Amino acid sequence: MTIQPHNPPHPGALIHRTYIEPFAEITGNKIADRLGVARSTFSRLLTGKAGISPEMALKLSKVLGGSAESWLSLQESYDLWKARQSVDVNKLERIDFNKVA
Repeated sequence: MTIQPHNPPHPGALIHRTYIEPFAEITGNKIADRLGVARSTFSRLLTGKAGISPEMALKLSKVLGGSAESWLSLQESYDLWKARQSVDVNKLERIDFNKVA
């Protein structure tokens, strides 16, 4: 059984809260430089306007730690939670493949 998080944070908010807020000397621009990405690209991630791609996950893993898979999992959990807020599946029905000829 998979436990679905309730309103998981966007990964950018988690990065800001965990890696920037507690450290006066660390800024989003410094992390962007270390990641080798444009500062505007990283800013969009921090503000939730962009998500974590597989490429970004690899870079975050190297620079901030954790596995690339864990970074992608955070993004996937957030995306799925957002989709559940707007996609109505109540009228959809499962196909019974045992009855298909």
